[in-house]
Amino acid sequence: MRKQADEWDMFTAKAKEQGLDHFNIIIAQEVVYNSLSPSYRDLFVEVDLAKPDISAANVQTIYDKEARYLYYHILE
Repeated sequence: MRKQADEWDMFTAKAKEQGLDHFNIIIAQEVVYNSLSPSYRDLFVEVDLAKPDISAANVQTIYDKEARYLYYHILE
């Protein structure tokens, strides 16, 4: 996901909101996200891959072709 232009722009914008120029990303599949406690889920941003502004038609999920959501967390 981090190698796709639209998603990378979204990640870098979120990092800049947090004042970060250099950062790491945790991306979780829905099944993993759903298994987290509510306090850990709150750390993640949910992205609906079906939304037009995400360019869902251009999103290439390698391991989960049926993925509907992307969950990510920006780390310093």
